Parts: sequence; C-alpha cells; structure tokens
Amino acid sequence: MSLLDFPRFHFRGYARANVPTANRNTHGHIDIATNTVSMAGRPFDLSRPPAEFHQHLRALAPRFNAEGQQDPEGIFSQAAGYNFCGNNHFSWENARITGVQLRQDEVDTEDALVGARLGLWGHYNDYLRTTFNRARWVDNNPGQPDTTVIYAGQFTLSGKDATPNTPNLFTADIPQAHTVRWLGNGHITERSGHFLDDEFGRSRLFQFSVSKHDPHFAFHGDTPLPASLRALQQALADDDVLGLTVQYALFNMSTPRQPDMPVFYDLAGSIGLWRRDELATYPAGRLLLPGQGSLGPVLVKVHADRVSINMPTAVPFTTRADRPVSEQHPTHALGAKQALGDLLLHGEGGALLARIPEQLYLDHWRHHGIFDVPLRHGEAAAGSLSLGSALAQWREADWVLQSDHNQLYLESPHLQRRQDFPQTITIQSRFRGQLQAHPAPAVGAEDGKLLDVRLQESALGSGYADLTVTGLRAGATRIVLGEGGERQFIGVRVLPDDWQLDDVPAARVDYAFLYQHVMSYYELLYPFMSDKVFSLADQCKCETYARLMWQMCDPQNRDKSYYMPSTRELSLPKSRLFLKYLSNIEAAARTAPPEPAAAAPAIGSKAALIEELKKAVDLELSLMLQYLYAAYSIPNFEQGARLVDAGRWLADELELACGTEDRRRNSGARGALLEIAHEEMIHYLLINNVLMALGQPFYGGTPLLGERARERFGLDTEFAYEPFSEHVLARFVRFEWPDYIPTPGKSIATFYTAIRQALSSLPDLFEAGAGKRGGEHHLFLKELTNREYPAYQLEVSDRDSALFAIDFVTEQGEGVAVDSPHFDSSHFHRLRALAARFSARGKPFEPALPALKNPVLAARADCTVVTDPQARSLMQLYQGCYELTFAMMAHHFAQQPLGSLRRSRLMNAAIDLMTGLLRPLSTALVNMPSGVPGRNAGPPVPTPPAAAVSGDYQRGCAELAQQCRTWARYARGLEAGVVGTAQIDMLEFFNQQLTDLSRGKMSREA
Repeated sequence: MSLLDFPRFHFRGYARANVPTANRNTHGHIDIATNTVSMAGRPFDLSRPPAEFHQHLRALAPRFNAEGQQDPEGIFSQAAGYNFCGNNHFSWENARITGVQLRQDEVDTEDALVGARLGLWGHYNDYLRTTFNRARWVDNNPGQPDTTVIYAGQFTLSGKDATPNTPNLFTADIPQAHTVRWLGNGHITERSGHFLDDEFGRSRLFQFSVSKHDPHFAFHGDTPLPASLRALQQALADDDVLGLTVQYALFNMSTPRQPDMPVFYDLAGSIGLWRRDELATYPAGRLLLPGQGSLGPVLVKVHADRVSINMPTAVPFTTRADRPVSEQHPTHALGAKQALGDLLLHGEGGALLARIPEQLYLDHWRHHGIFDVPLRHGEAAAGSLSLGSALAQWREADWVLQSDHNQLYLESPHLQRRQDFPQTITIQSRFRGQLQAHPAPAVGAEDGKLLDVRLQESALGSGYADLTVTGLRAGATRIVLGEGGERQFIGVRVLPDDWQLDDVPAARVDYAFLYQHVMSYYELLYPFMSDKVFSLADQCKCETYARLMWQMCDPQNRDKSYYMPSTRELSLPKSRLFLKYLSNIEAAARTAPPEPAAAAPAIGSKAALIEELKKAVDLELSLMLQYLYAAYSIPNFEQGARLVDAGRWLADELELACGTEDRRRNSGARGALLEIAHEEMIHYLLINNVLMALGQPFYGGTPLLGERARERFGLDTEFAYEPFSEHVLARFVRFEWPDYIPTPGKSIATFYTAIRQALSSLPDLFEAGAGKRGGEHHLFLKELTNREYPAYQLEVSDRDSALFAIDFVTEQGEGVAVDSPHFDSSHFHRLRALAARFSARGKPFEPALPALKNPVLAARADCTVVTDPQARSLMQLYQGCYELTFAMMAHHFAQQPLGSLRRSRLMNAAIDLMTGLLRPLSTALVNMPSGVPGRNAGPPVPTPPAAAVSGDYQRGCAELAQQCRTWARYARGLEAGVVGTAQIDMLEFFNQQLTDLSRGKMSREA
C-alpha cells in the first residue's frame, strides 16, 4: 500500500515559496465575489495610480518591525503581509535522497542513491519555449491556509553530482495539481511572540503520483542505475502497481527579515509505490485522527507480520531557533520531537497490536515518520483502531471519503440564459482502509447558497461515487464529506458572475476597457508584475504583449503552472476579453492589395536553357545563405479575416495562412515561417544532374548576393548572408511558390516554370542512348517519392526524368534524413507538413503582401530607396529606434555584467523595444506604399549606429533617455494615425525609466 510497502526512498531539503500575501483580505478590502478592491471602505478609483493603493495597504495598522513585534513604524503591515510582491513561484531547493529502505530493516543511508537530487518543476511553456520552469503555490481561498494547491508539471531525480546538462536518472510528468491534505497547527510548540507565529508552527502535507504508463515516465537508459533503482524498476513491473507516489511535508517557515521576499520551509518526504485503486493525491492506509490539536493524523497498515506507520506530521517539534542556520541552511534549527512516551496501537477490543517505542518516532530525520514495528495480535486488527499513550490519543476514522480533486474552481451560473456550469468529480469511500461502498454517505455544502451538490453512483463500481458540484453564487466555501469527527473537506471557489462581458463586442474591448474590468484587480493586489515584469497599467506594454497575455490566460491552460493569473480567480468571460483585446489590436493594422506578377519569359534555345540551369544552380547554392524578413509579408489573422470578408480569400485559406481564430498553437504559415529553416542543397545537386544530362560538366556554382544576385536571377528579393533565423523559411516558401496564381513580382516558381516549358518543348536536348548522367543521391527525399519511386536516386537521362527532376524541385521541401530519430520534431518535418497542406489544395493560394525587399532611406549598394513621404517618415522612426535598441544592448554589455540578461533593465528595455516598437513598425511599413509601383515599403536595412553611448553607466542612461525623448517627440509630430499611441507611450515610458536609472533611483537589475 504505497508508502506503507517497500521499497521506500526518503528525501529532505528545502522549499522556496514566493507566495503573495496581500490577497488574504485581513482588513476586508477584497470582495472575492466580484473581484473588487476597496480603499477606506470604497472601491478604489481606477483613474488613480495603483501605487497609491499599494502605499495605503503598506501603511495600514497593525504594523510590525523586523523582529515581528508590533510597531507603528514597522516595515511589515498585516494588510500587505510579509510578501506583497509574491509571484506564486514554488520550488524544491537542494532536495536529496537521505535514505533507502528495500525491506523491513534499518534505513540504508550508505546506498549509492543517497545524495541524489530531486526536482519539482512547472510545466513546459510551449509558447515561450522556456526551461527552468517553476511550479506554482496557489491558495484557492487566500484567507484559509488549508486551501493550497501546487501546480507542478515534472518530477526529476538526478545524480548527486549532476550539473544542469547531466541527464536525469529518472523523470516523469505530473498529471494533475496536488493540494494540501493535512494542515497542522502548533507543529512547533515554542512560540516567540512574532506576528507570524501561527505560520511558523504550521505543517502542510502534500502528495502526488506519476503513472508508469505515461510516455514521459522514464529511467535514463544510457546511465548505469544504482541497485536500489533497479529494485524499484522490478517492483514497478507488478501489474497491481500504477506508478510512484511522492509524499512530502512542509514546515518550519523561515522568518522574513524584510518585506517582499520569498520564504523557505523545511521539506521532508518519501517515495513509494502507487497501487491500483489508491488515490493519486491522498495518502493510503487506515486513518487515525488525533485527539489533541497540536498532533497530526497517522496512517496504519497491518501486514501479516508487521504494522507500517505513516506519521510525518503527527508529533510536533519542541523548539525553534530565532535565526536561520546559514545561507546554505535557510530554515531555523529545530529542537527534538515532543516526547509522548511509547505509543500503543490497540484493536477495538483492547488487544495490543503493536508498540511504537518513543525513541523510534523521535528519530524523525532518519525515516521522516514512516517506519515499521512488529505485529503482536493480527486477528484483533479487524475492528476500529486506536493509538496513544498517557499524553496523546488517536482514534480511527472508520469511514474516509475523499477525492483527488480537493480544490475546485467553478463558474457562476449564467442567469439570463439559465445555464449552469457543473463539475463532476469522483469520490472514493474506504472503510477502515478498504475500498467499500458507504451505505449512506453524508455530503453537503457548508454554505448552501453558494453550491448545489449531488451524489450519484459511479461507473467505477463499489467504493466510488460521482459528485456533481454546481456553483449558485460567487464566493468561497467547502463541501463536507462525512459526519462528526470523520469529516473531510473539499474547497470550492465560485468565480464572479461576469457573463455580461461575453456580450461586449471585440471593437469595444480596448485597453481602457480591459484594464477596468480585468487587469486593475491584479495590478492592485499583485504588484510583482509591475516590479518584475511589466505594469498592467502601462498600455504600451499590454498592447505589445497582447497575444502573449491571451495565451497565458487561455482557459485551456488553466491547469498549467504558467497560467495567468496564477491565482486562478479569472472567470471564463473575463479570460475571453483578452482574445477580444488581441483582435482589436490586430484590427488596427492596414492592408494593401497585391499586384499580379508578370509572366515568365520563354526560353528559346538549348544554350539559353543551359544558362538558365546554371542560374538555377547558383540560385540553389545562394539560397543556403539567406536569412531574415519574409514573415511580416503575410497578413495577421485579423487582416486575413478582412480579406475573407472581401471575397479575396477563402475561409480555409485564412486558416492555412494565419491559423485559427482562437490564436492558440496554430498560427498557420505566418507563425511557422518565423520558426523553421529550410534546406536547399538537394535541389542544387538535382539541377546539376539535369545539366549533365544535357552534356554539360558538373557546375560548382557561385553564391551570389545583393546586386549581383539581382542581375543574375532577375528576382526582386534580396540575397544576403545573414545569421540563421526563422525568417529564412519565409523566403524559401516565397521562392518555391507556384506561378499559376497571381504573385507580386517574379518568384523562383516562375523561374522554374520557364525551365520546365523549355524542357518540354525544345527539340534535340538529350543525346539518344546516352543513359544516365550525373550523380546519384538518395538523402532528403519526400516520403511520397520513396513510396512511389523507392529506387529513385535523382537520376536524369532523358526528357521525362528531367521533367520529373524539375517537378521534384518545385514540389519538394528540404530537411533532414528520413531515418533521423528527430525527424518528427525537426524544422524540416514541420515545413514538409505545411508544404503538404499547400500542395494538396485544389487551387494554390498566395498569402503574401507585396513588400519591398531591403528598403532604405538613402541610396546604397544592393538596396532600394523608398520615396513615398509617409513611409519614409516611419522608416526614419524605425531606424532611430533600431539604433536606440542597439545602443541599449551595447551599453548593457559595456558594463561587463555577470548576472542574468533577463534581469538587466537595459536588456529588458531593448527586448521591449524590439517587440513593442520594431515589430509593429515593421508590420505597418509592409502595408504602406513605397513609391515603387506595385510594391509596399518595409523596415529599412539597418545602418550602423550614428554615435556611441558613454561607457559610464549613469551618463549613458541619461543619453539613452534623451534619445527616447527625441524619438517620442518625433513620433508625436507625424501625421495622425501613422504611429500608434502605444509606440509613443513606450518611448516615453523608457525615457522615464532610463532617467531614473541615470539618477540611481532604480536598481540596474529587476
């Protein structure tokens, strides 16, 4: 039975909790039924700066000094709590295996696994594609300490000397959130008079389980495993074993010495087997509840020859030092466990089943409260159990009703539509530890005005029931399972009734509307966003990251650790406002219709065809070297939707180009082109085979760039050496686009159309009977080619094989070898999947805007001067902002920083300018006329910065602030509507921030 069987692995370390504390509503300033924040008894005026409310909350009495004593001038206020700026991050720190127990004897502290590291991580964020993802600690009802939910996504075990790039010994995904199961008060009996004494004395027990059937449940196959892990693998092979259970306790919270800092807890836990019919998140065994308030529950399993005990938080510690032990040991030293004498386990008739010697349970740090003692009278275990001594008593809860879903969030009913939003969870009932149907389970809500609960039979059979819970009114309450002292609880939060917001059209959901109805609440109560990320009160930042905000608040991600807001109190209608806001932002972009491309000129002789094929070799070689620019030539979703409305696109073409309306993971070709690079070398070889079949020697080719490429190929797309980026695929797709649909300018597809026509029509191209010429090659071929022509190796010998080769070039996407183990996730595979969707269409489709390539303001080699006055004015702003961005990064590196780039305010400012200024300016420019007929403008080819910034940090920041001010004034002087207000606000925002940095009013790192 889970931890009450073998093997067991004990671990210990610390937990770092950065939990926000201003949401605990100590002064009645929060109405969770409406998400309203009050100041001085009235709703806070949202036209006032949020900092006013923050200052008000910090100033409220009672206040406490650094020692936790009441002090009118103290640095802590009860209203703000000790961590006003908490961001909900939760992590295990230096958690290591401390002992291994494979059988009924001493815990082995010399096992090869002792010292191995354990990690609890958040979910992978596939929008930002991050590593080092933190789990989240969230309180369903912040006013109640027993409602904590941990959102974690991955559990790992690595070697004792492992580095960040060392493979894990074991890893598994965590399928669901897990909650505090036992909350203990007085777990440390000594009190110091500190205002946080209650929290110092609390213990919290958690449990989660990982399934061996999950595809990501894995022991590292290339790393020799210790014998104890091999024994665990053997135990996992049992059909009755579902996977692993991890139980851990948090206690002894460190004393915060200054506000707005995370705290640490002692972390002690154990790992065991997860068996069939056991709950994943609630400890298994016969439950004995304490008769004294400072004691915690005990779980018991009676075996044939022994009794296994699980009592991790049952016995309190006596004393606690007033300071942390050290930087490496961030919690306070604890005294011994409270001595309660030998504990005797009796059956219902009074027969002694087992004796727990006092010294055994006092030796807590060796076994973490999980141990075994001999069984004396097994037949007496059939009745209700009791455990105790003269100083302590525990009695068995005969019936235990519980669920893996212990903290629920429900939507309020939609009264106008008479629509409810019930949630059904599975309840398990056990009688003295055994799965059994309860004859008359008592289930109800503490506050019947908030909830309706209904219990029904479950398809899972005896011992299970389905509990359907429906929110009736916003607020927080609990579901009560069972009666009397055996009661168990499920926390429930019914979210505010915001359904009227669903009727608001997207056109009305601008920044002011979103801030008033959603973001202001979080800006007031959770200032970590403003302090560490960006303020929700800054329109320029919110507009910049509108898409990311929707993705993080998407209800589909509610169970992910990265979901925002972390506190999960966002109703469904409010979350959908973020999508409407994004739609509104996208709708501000303008579109320009493309002009059809000119027809390809005919090739009239074999000599001209050979010259064109040599051009094709040069072309394919040159394509290997190109990067940048093309992704912005495809309209965004809202622009594409307008093209559908105008009848120029079909609905499925919109999806192909721009993704789906929900803006989730499918961003169509526009998104794919920003991420994938395309290989072209196979085309280079194949065209050479065509040349050699025409009697020509192998042509090595010359990579051509800039003006020379333009003269050679006749294409209006610039060729240039650039660092590899996601933009390269945009060029590849554009180059390979078919020529039988309208397309702006000449494309590579029209280039190959002329070659194909010549191969089809010109006489006497191939020498009769000459046979195959050129080199064979069988890498990088499409699966379809392999399926239909498994012997094909790029041979060219006659007209048909040459036409086949040209068709292959125009249809084929490039990539890695088909037998590569990374094929499915490679860029090549993703490009091929996208290319297949394009090539499978009955009618091809061109989504690109006719943007000019390499536009510039002043004449320079290989570039084109933009002459349209309005576009030039915006390009000038772009160039200035580009130089400003470069200068910010250069100034950051001039300081020889040692910290994280993400923490540097200069680097963050440069990133914000790239995203919030250069990106929208690029989008605007590709939709503006350039002065070149039929072509739009685009962001100018960057020029080197005009001047360097002072190497002195403060002086350099002042100079950068002046540049921000200059360009903000320039932008405001442009014609109305040319530049968005968010871009101007962004420049003014960083003018102020850089000014503060130059005067030492702000830290260099966030």
